[in-house]
Amino acid sequence: MLSLLASAGAAVAGSNLDALVARLNRAADAGGRRQIMRSLSEAERRQVRAEYRALSPEGKRAVDTALGRGKAKPDRNGRGFGGTLKYDTGVPHPFRDNTNKVVGNQFNVGFPNPHTITVVTFMPLGTFGPVAIRVYDSPVGTVAAILASGTVPGAPLTLVTWDLPQVQGHVGSFLVGMLQSGSSTIPSTTVAAIAVDVNDGGFGFHGMNINLNGRGFAPNATVFPGQPYNAIVRVTGIDLPVELMSFDVQ
Repeated sequence: MLSLLASAGAAVAGSNLDALVARLNRAADAGGRRQIMRSLSEAERRQVRAEYRALSPEGKRAVDTALGRGKAKPDRNGRGFGGTLKYDTGVPHPFRDNTNKVVGNQFNVGFPNPHTITVVTFMPLGTFGPVAIRVYDSPVGTVAAILASGTVPGAPLTLVTWDLPQVQGHVGSFLVGMLQSGSSTIPSTTVAAIAVDVNDGGFGFHGMNINLNGRGFAPNATVFPGQPYNAIVRVTGIDLPVELMSFDVQ
């Protein structure tokens, strides 16, 4: 979390906020997150609020994105609402999809059309340097056009935020994933991999991969030992849903 805030230009005031964010992201469900918030003493709440207020606007945005926070607000034309869509529960597992593929989620339920994609948040399971990540259009057979691509620094088991070139007015499903490298001990600083969650976060399983060696797009991907998964990758934008989770530091 510290590296996430630093990369967003934040002034990190202390470790209480970072520790709370880490605990909330490890919680299995919304009930667990609410219990964590209720367990805070008044002194802890004051400290967290103070650290949050000390962050730069970019740092506050990084915390909000990492927690899947969002307050419904119209876009500049008064249409739609901003929010974050995620299929995972935030619990990383040591399983990996096949290597040398783009691995991530097919986003195809839980939002209206058209929609705008502005931010991607994801968790690397391993990285040796900059992480290559892409957003693809709705696949046609085994082919999917690239809508946006980029590289961001990342560290294993840390939520990373990518402010992508905005994809506006998109209609239909889309894919978000990163390229995984060869096998190694996970988590690792010698391979590139995305963390996956073998729990159903409420929308079903949407893990997918794209084999760049000729076999194309494969929906409903599985990881060893054959379990379906949701990649820990989330999208934020206009007309994407607001996650209902309380993190009141105002």
